[in-house]
Amino acid sequence: MTETLHPEETITSFLLIRHGHTRATEEGRLYTDPEAPLTEQGRHQAAAIAAWLPGQKPDLLLTSPSHRVRSTADLIAAVIGIEPQIVAGLNEWHVGEWENRTYLDIKKSEPELYARWSADPIHNAPPGGESVVDLCARAERSLAELIAKHEGKRLALVTHAGIIRGIIVHALGIPVENFWRIMIPTGSISRVDFSVNFASLHYTGLRPGGADGKQSSLGRD
Repeated sequence: MTETLHPEETITSFLLIRHGHTRATEEGRLYTDPEAPLTEQGRHQAAAIAAWLPGQKPDLLLTSPSHRVRSTADLIAAVIGIEPQIVAGLNEWHVGEWENRTYLDIKKSEPELYARWSADPIHNAPPGGESVVDLCARAERSLAELIAKHEGKRLALVTHAGIIRGIIVHALGIPVENFWRIMIPTGSISRVDFSVNFASLHYTGLRPGGADGKQSSLGRD
C-alpha cells in the first residue's frame, strides 16, 4: 500500500479587495478611518468588482469598519446579494498622529522625526500608531481567525492595501521588509489560498472591467 505524497487538503480561498478610489487616496494622505467618500471613479471600480465577483462564487462578504471600505462593500452587496459582515481586524494601518497628513508634509514640517521613521519604516511606528510589523501581525491574526471559523469557504474581503500586503507577505513566507514593494491599486483584487500546509498566491492587482472590457491588472489609482 502506498501513501499519497500530498494528501488532499481543505483549501480556504480569499479574494482580497481593496476599496474604491477616494480623493484622499489620490492626494497621498495617510488615513485610517476618516469619513472619506468614494469618488465617481471609486464607485465605478466597486461596480466593476460587483459585476465580476458572482463568477467567483464567494460564500461570504467581509468588510473592515472603515467608511470607504463599507461603502465599497455595500455597492458590491447590492449586486451579489450577500450581506457584508464587519471584521474589525481588517482595518488599515494605524498611523496615529499622522492621520490625514502626507509624507511630504511630515518631511517638510518635522524632518528629524521623518528621518528617524524612514530609516526603518518597517519596524518604526508613527507617533501613537503601529509599525508595519505590528500591522502584519494583526493581519495574520485576523486571517487565522477567519480560516478557523470559515475553513473550506471562499471569502471576499473588502479591506485596505496594508492588510492585503500583510496577508501576501505571510502567504509567500517572505521577509516583512518586502511590504512596501507590493503594489495594491484601489479597486483591485488579489487571490490567496490557504490550507494547513501551504499557501498560494494566484494573482494580485487584478482590476475587472478595463476600458476594453477585459480583465486588467493595470491602471492608475
